[in-house]
Amino acid sequence: MNKLLLLCIVAFLFVTAISAQYPQQISNVRAQARVYADATINKDYKTILKYTIIDALPKARLNVMTEARVLKTIQMADSQRVKQGIQIKSIKFGEVLSIVKVNFEFQCTMEQITETKMQFGTIISKSTLLAVSPDNGINWKYADATGRTREDMIKLMPRLSQQLIFAKQETPQFLKELKTPKTK
Repeated sequence: MNKLLLLCIVAFLFVTAISAQYPQQISNVRAQARVYADATINKDYKTILKYTIIDALPKARLNVMTEARVLKTIQMADSQRVKQGIQIKSIKFGEVLSIVKVNFEFQCTMEQITETKMQFGTIISKSTLLAVSPDNGINWKYADATGRTREDMIKLMPRLSQQLIFAKQETPQFLKELKTPKTK
């Protein structure tokens, strides 16, 4: 019990220290993450593109992708999800896990909780949202690190800091849809 209490206190102090060190950057990264998440839910592909870290897309490093090609890739991926009966219902954000300055760039990770409707129920998953700002935390771009570790992301984006903290991998929760009986 004492270890758990100590761990909670240390985590609270860590989050408080991060917030005190970069309050404006954290405010900006949260506000823009909300815009990015809402665009994802509403299928606003141009806004998604504006806030996407192109380098984090697996094929982006193999060949330079134009914006038009990235936009088409995002639309095709979403179309495939829809055909499979998959729909993102909500995206919420937890704590900022880490924020570091590397040279002239801010890098940040946040907890992301996604509710996805599937054919036979709903899945609630927790993952990491990675954010990068080249202009001192004013404007941010994002990469969803769902299913990826920090090491996986560093392979895609070699400039990422080893100090970034990623959310602990957890098994997604499955909520089975209950059919309501038809009334006569």
